[in-house]
Amino acid sequence: MDIRPDVVGCYHVSGKAEFFPARYDELERQAVGMARVLQSFRFAPGSVILTVSSVGEVAQFAAFEKAIQITGHYGTNAEASMFDAGRVEAICRQFAPTGIFGVDRPTLEGLRMFGHDPARVLGGRTVWARPDAMDELSKIEGVDLRRLIVLGPTIAFECAKGGLHFPSRDWSLEGGETLSISSRMPLITPLQGVDTGVRGVTSTKPCRCGSRDLTIQLEDAA
Repeated sequence: MDIRPDVVGCYHVSGKAEFFPARYDELERQAVGMARVLQSFRFAPGSVILTVSSVGEVAQFAAFEKAIQITGHYGTNAEASMFDAGRVEAICRQFAPTGIFGVDRPTLEGLRMFGHDPARVLGGRTVWARPDAMDELSKIEGVDLRRLIVLGPTIAFECAKGGLHFPSRDWSLEGGETLSISSRMPLITPLQGVDTGVRGVTSTKPCRCGSRDLTIQLEDAA
């Protein structure tokens, strides 16, 4: 039987793009665990959460967008680029999102390019930031700053208790100079030992947020 993908995303290994076909049922399975992590923040029902990602990251971020729906919130999105930062500002001004997921350095640079102060746009919200934006955002008062890491074909993001969770039911991570990722559940694109480029170790210690997904301790935490 010919099984066709619903989306085709990509991830990078040593700077080289690799295509990653996926089906919605695979992504929705990961969304259940992500929803438990998201629930740890106890956002008010019906809150708006903005996802900032690239078109190529559809396989990584679609699961989180589904988790937004599972938890009873509303999702919207913008492109992770300098040139779509104006959309980020407009969404923040018009819809007052409680959380912003995936902010990177180009987003911050784009806000300034369009004449917006990142502190004014992002202040007073929970912001999950990528490593290249952590330093600048850590200096902005009023931002509840959380980490987000792209792990090849999936993501890890921080809960309200500080645990950096990844979908460990669906993926396993092996240590080395950098973490490598392998699929644990049936996928139309099974992966084995893909280098994530992330330095760290997995932890089996229970997290105070109650999520059963394992966490990562980063060696070079931002």
